[in-house]
Amino acid sequence: MNFIEFLSPLLRKKWMFLLLFVIFSAGLFGASFLLPDVQKITVYFSIKPMASAETAERYSLDPVEAASKIAEAVAGWEQNPAFRQDILDDAGVYIPHFKNKITARRQNRVNVFWTLKLWGDDVQYGEKVTQSLINVFEKHFAQFNDKNSFPLAMTPAQTFSEMSLFPLSWILVASVFLGFVFSFGSIYLWEAFSDRLSFVTQVMERLPESPILRMNKPLGKHNATVLEQFVLTFESPRLIATFEGAGEYFSLAPMDSIDEEIDVPILLVRLGHTRIRDLENMASIFGEDIGIVVFEK
Repeated sequence: MNFIEFLSPLLRKKWMFLLLFVIFSAGLFGASFLLPDVQKITVYFSIKPMASAETAERYSLDPVEAASKIAEAVAGWEQNPAFRQDILDDAGVYIPHFKNKITARRQNRVNVFWTLKLWGDDVQYGEKVTQSLINVFEKHFAQFNDKNSFPLAMTPAQTFSEMSLFPLSWILVASVFLGFVFSFGSIYLWEAFSDRLSFVTQVMERLPESPILRMNKPLGKHNATVLEQFVLTFESPRLIATFEGAGEYFSLAPMDSIDEEIDVPILLVRLGHTRIRDLENMASIFGEDIGIVVFEK
């Protein structure tokens, strides 16, 4: 199957595709304004050693290396459910799926960044949760540092808050792209789930030995001369339609009037209209000693 044949459902139903494209794109663009606001809050501080040079030499520790290891350890506290619950309890709020909205990471050895992402109704709790995060962290850090022979300290926390907004250009591009994908997929899925033939290769796979004439013009605009020449290559050809409306353009033979010993059935197939089951039934009745005319549009 080449690329042009792959696009044949779109070429047959280009007006439907354009209509669906406009509907999906406009709907997605409108729906984008219903997305909840997202607030991103960053809490930043550094871990620094407080030990004197003598203490560091006594314990054979590099102060910066020790601070780096502690920074890595405290960044892992966000994985602790009890630590997260302490933050919510201190703030006096409930935020569903809070573990998915708080992250921590170490950066540049001794710097620790905590990030809160709140959206929808949770944005109203941003200030409370941020302060509670600082309070709970300072309490846990003090407990961790208590009676530590190699004491550490944390710098005052700095916070930064911003609302995440998608640029209008991004929304437009995403709406157009997804509108194309959804409208493209809708046409293919409709033909697939309604048991329609979509590609000429589907006909060839089911009747590989039968001669096929491909017509690339719609019914009524097809090359009648070429079609007649193809039909006359058979002895006693009888036209049989596999889709509705063919009788307006051709003189069709009733199924029960065909003599299989004398007549040669010529199946008229129209992509997007002929059902796969009907084609397979015809193949079962007449075998492959038939001719096929495929209207691709």
